[in-house]
Amino acid sequence: MDKKLTSKEDSFAVAYVLHGNDSMKGYKNSDYSQNLTPANMSAEAYKLLHKPHIAHRIKALQAEASVLASEAFGISVKQRLEWLKEITEAGIATYLDSTGAARRESLTAARGAIETMNTMLGVDENTDKIKPVKVFVGVKDAS
Repeated sequence: MDKKLTSKEDSFAVAYVLHGNDSMKGYKNSDYSQNLTPANMSAEAYKLLHKPHIAHRIKALQAEASVLASEAFGISVKQRLEWLKEITEAGIATYLDSTGAARRESLTAARGAIETMNTMLGVDENTDKIKPVKVFVGVKDAS
């Protein structure tokens, strides 16, 4: 049996998703105490993210948000990732400048696209850990 979320836990899950999976912003915009140091807030947010029932709620909210975004804008996550890949590839492409030196098109654009892809895919830039991502193609979960 799944553990029921408290109203504070649910407020954290919703705030986490609304703030682009940023745990600090999620914590700061939830119903949890704001009288903590940034380090303590970060530690508390980390603990919340690793509670299975909260992680389950976050995944459900993310899936719902993805479906809503796709329906509202007609752009799937897959399509967004494909565009970001194209931006990355274009940004690291080279051209010859007026002196004949090889230059990159736009490393700033490539870096931004890579950061966005990492966020979408759950890559933690501070470590080499990757959060598992479930992808469902053409199948809607009935639960």
